[in-house]
Amino acid sequence: MESVLRKIELIIHPVRFQIMRAIGTDALTTQEIADRLPDTPKSSIYRHLKLLLEHNLLYVADARLVNGIQEKTYRLDQPARLSAEEMKDMSADDHIRFFTTFALSLVQDFSNYVSKSTPIDMMADRVGYNEVSFYATKSELDELQVALNKAVMKLLSNEPGNGRSRRKLAIVSQPLPENGGDGSLSE
Repeated sequence: MESVLRKIELIIHPVRFQIMRAIGTDALTTQEIADRLPDTPKSSIYRHLKLLLEHNLLYVADARLVNGIQEKTYRLDQPARLSAEEMKDMSADDHIRFFTTFALSLVQDFSNYVSKSTPIDMMADRVGYNEVSFYATKSELDELQVALNKAVMKLLSNEPGNGRSRRKLAIVSQPLPENGGDGSLSE
């Protein structure tokens, strides 16, 4: 339990979470990470990279000399998320903090998009956000998840170029109270 709590604390920190998200499936230098996180001081990035390395959440994929200075390329050692096993003993407060960090990263990315896009053309940029409520059995939800995972996995193997740009897809699924009631969930 102690190591899981430590991993939660390492991942949930807003700067470390952003660094791990910035790296994603890529191998990036500190400068490339800084380019993806322009609002984060480079000194802070170095400090958090060191901590992530010390706790084996990142590893140095490559190191080379550039103008007499060693330039390291970093990769994630594991996804910037917790497994179902790691999450099973989390408290409600831990879940709320973890989800808040996730949600704030969505807000920051969207804020960056609307702040830097002039004019904002969400249709042309294929940007959107939406919320739907529906009724489904667990089996129907499993079927939906398999279809979504299959479609996303196909895209994950794409290389940059050929008109491709980096995209983000965030999905949150949760049960809702029946009949808009008191917030309690019924099965």
